[in-house]
Amino acid sequence: MGIRWRISILVVQLAFLLGATTYVTGNPFTDEVWFFAGLLAVVVNPQLLEPYYPRPADVIGNSILFLFLFSVSEKEVASLGWNITAVTVVIFGALALLGTFSSQSERSSGFNFGRAARIISRFASAQVIYSLVFFLGLTGFDPLMGESFWVLAATWGLVIFLGTTNWQRIWMASSSGTTKGFVDTVIGPSIITVTSTKLPKQDTLVEVSSHSGSVSGVVIKRIFRRDDIWGQIHLSDSTFSERFLKDGSVDVVPSNEPANLIVGSVDAGSTDTSLAFIATRPLEIGQVVAVPLVDSPVHVLYQLVHAYIENTDIKGGAHLFEYAKAAQLGIYVSDGQYFKRHPWTPSAGSPIKADLNFIEPGNSPSGKDLAVLGKVIGTELPVNIDLEAASTGHVAMLGMTKMGKSTLAERLSLQLAATRRVTILDITGEWIGKKGFPKCDNSVDWTSAGVSVFEPEPGKVPAARAEEFLNFLMEKAEKEYQAGDPFPRTVIIDEAHQFIPEPAGLGFNAPGRDNSFKIGLLLMQIRKFGISVILISQRTAVVAKSALSQCENLIAFRNVDQTGLDYLEALAGGDVRPILPRLQQGEALVFGPAISSELPVAINVFQEEKTGAAAS
Repeated sequence: MGIRWRISILVVQLAFLLGATTYVTGNPFTDEVWFFAGLLAVVVNPQLLEPYYPRPADVIGNSILFLFLFSVSEKEVASLGWNITAVTVVIFGALALLGTFSSQSERSSGFNFGRAARIISRFASAQVIYSLVFFLGLTGFDPLMGESFWVLAATWGLVIFLGTTNWQRIWMASSSGTTKGFVDTVIGPSIITVTSTKLPKQDTLVEVSSHSGSVSGVVIKRIFRRDDIWGQIHLSDSTFSERFLKDGSVDVVPSNEPANLIVGSVDAGSTDTSLAFIATRPLEIGQVVAVPLVDSPVHVLYQLVHAYIENTDIKGGAHLFEYAKAAQLGIYVSDGQYFKRHPWTPSAGSPIKADLNFIEPGNSPSGKDLAVLGKVIGTELPVNIDLEAASTGHVAMLGMTKMGKSTLAERLSLQLAATRRVTILDITGEWIGKKGFPKCDNSVDWTSAGVSVFEPEPGKVPAARAEEFLNFLMEKAEKEYQAGDPFPRTVIIDEAHQFIPEPAGLGFNAPGRDNSFKIGLLLMQIRKFGISVILISQRTAVVAKSALSQCENLIAFRNVDQTGLDYLEALAGGDVRPILPRLQQGEALVFGPAISSELPVAINVFQEEKTGAAAS
């Protein structure tokens, strides 16, 4: 029952007890033992203070109060009954004490005395102990069992009947045509907690009404209890929350329409960058949900990155719920196809929608050299990379093998080669032998657009050859810079850990160690001469951090390496860590000033048919 019903019943019980006491003694209060036992039984009851199954601490407390009443009572008439009751209560109190001090986590294949003691002690509830005291005290008050005895005995039976009957359930069950619910509390601004006998299942769209009006809602929590059902309903109009609380009761009627838009409501734990909520239906990691801004048609988008199960306990019941956490993507601006960060928390209690059909993909802005990286997972919303912006800085493309790095790198190389000179540093022979790209030789025109592959000669240290090549490009670009604008060039370093190894992982004077240091310094300088670098590697731990730290644009495929996760988390924020190990083949997390999103976003990488390598 709701707290208001419990208090109301308590008031009625006290009224009957005090009325009978007045009738018998002429005063509503008396110092008789039965009177104090009656007060204790009414106040310490399973509807208000004591749980349905008394804890050992409750039994111990009631046993101590019994011993006090036993010590001050007259026992001439029912001394044997008092003594038997005292011994019984002491035994139950000892069992409760044993259950309290026994280890709750004790595991044994045999008989567990502590657990057995706790279970047996539950029979010594406050109602049982104080009922015995009431009648033992009553026999001393009226040993001849006259009118006073029977008036008080009948009153006691009525008081117990009132306390053990769920009147709220009876009243709700007798309501015809509707599912009556009692509003217990409001979780502002738009969630009400209700108790009812026929509350619809979780994720049901309902119509909630009272004499103050009617509003639609969604059941987001539902816990079945012995006597009723407890639940939380999210209201579409938050102004009704306080009205329904004042009204006390509401009618809850299931709607014929499915609640296919709302999958939860903004819950505690949400921040300016993340969203926390109870999922009313199964969702998927990477899925995008939307939260509307207050009094605005604009929605803020969030991408699911983590899910877990948590237990919710209430008096008389409990339930396991699926909690979800999502990282903010921002507000999608269709006129320009980019995500703009919303610099504030989602509104507390706002509905969370999973259907994004109301958001149009829009058109890409004109006048920019854009390439489609892919689409946000589960949507048709494109994510672009500004090739011009990417070429004024550096890009890191990281992730496990067979996840799609080479395919994306091949596509980007061809798109970049339309406006600049692209050189691919490769030690595996794949770009020339399998992909069919032309070799970098003396025929290459370094002042014209195109693509070619530079392969170190066998036996040469890759880091040394990479340093030589970057110095060669820098010399050309520096002369052009002094004369005017240098021709734009991009260097794609495949298997970057071979060309720029982490010096900390190499021994003193090891081949390539000094070259790696120098390449890290070069990356700080070459961008102003129109040279950009794209690093491709499977593990960040074995790539020089001095080089990685210069890459402000990130394309991260699936990653489970601890060092890699630490690096990516430090670069893109803590919300990216849970989703990186869950990315599937062809999915990537992208982030940086050249990406059409101010916050990290997980995408399905765009795939297109190969058209062959660009001519050198």
